Amino acid sequence: MKNVFTIFTAPEETFKRVRESKTAWLIVLAVLLVVSAVVIYMQMPAMEKELQRQFQSQQVDAGMRDTYLAAAKTSAYVMGMILPVIMLFITGLLLMLLNLVVRGEGKYMQFVSIAAFAALPGLVGSLITGIMVMTMDVQSVTDVSLSLGAFVADKSSQMYRLLSLINPFSIWSLVLYIIGSSVIMNRPRKTVATWIIAAWLVISLGSLLLA
Repeated sequence: MKNVFTIFTAPEETFKRVRESKTAWLIVLAVLLVVSAVVIYMQMPAMEKELQRQFQSQQVDAGMRDTYLAAAKTSAYVMGMILPVIMLFITGLLLMLLNLVVRGEGKYMQFVSIAAFAALPGLVGSLITGIMVMTMDVQSVTDVSLSLGAFVADKSSQMYRLLSLINPFSIWSLVLYIIGSSVIMNRPRKTVATWIIAAWLVISLGSLLLA
């Protein structure tokens, strides 16, 4: 549990300890799942308001609204529990491929651990957003943003999506990916950073083009 806290203050030393542990990722995964559920609970009132507006605009029968709403709430919690697990293993696979490219020394589950720990700053950002959603009178979850997208009025615009990439918590996670990968792969940080930043740009900008 110590590593969950030291990752914010001494990431390199934390990843050196994680390198020798086979179960470090399990503790972080438990934290991710619990906090994700709390965040969804915090955001649920705003999500319900948004769904109710959609039902009214689409003239959904009143009897069906409760059914759709219950299904949406269940889906939000289920996906909130499943997606973090899936993303850890997919990201671990991508880092394993990078490990092969740079001829690193890491093993697959070590990269899953990196993905787990690197997700923690984003979790803190989500928690802050959830608190803001609860305490502010917002009509939609997208009304609250910690990224530069907060300065764009049209939340459906391409500019909003682009500026949303510039988020201090996302950048923090990116830095942890670089530090962790450098430690686990035992390769120069500059080399690892070049590949990871390039991949992040390709994936992020590619997702914008496909959106």
